[in-house]
Amino acid sequence: MLLILAKSLIHHVPLRWWRRSLGRVDGLCSAMSDRVRVVRVSNAVIRATQRLSGDYVCLPRAMAVQWMLGRRGQSSALVFGVLPGEARGDIHALHAWVECGGQVVIGGSDLTYYRSLTLAR
Repeated sequence: MLLILAKSLIHHVPLRWWRRSLGRVDGLCSAMSDRVRVVRVSNAVIRATQRLSGDYVCLPRAMAVQWMLGRRGQSSALVFGVLPGEARGDIHALHAWVECGGQVVIGGSDLTYYRSLTLAR
């Protein structure tokens, strides 16, 4: 349900109305308190995207994980990144992922993105 909510918000509601639900602008999240819980949440979101029709790209996935971890009391950071100038030019120039304790828990990429904004809880 959170994936569907995230996708709907992205497409139909201005960012200023829902940005706070993702956390506050911050540098990093604290250490991962329960690795098993974090992996379970991440895997649940990945499985849900495989079962749902439509395209659930990085941002709705990251939003769902951020909300689910927050409800479980786990600190996390949703990170928005952009490719370096010479590599921009398509939809993959922007990316979102979630980190916990310095490790990417969903949205890992082989590309190197510049961090542009981090929202932590």
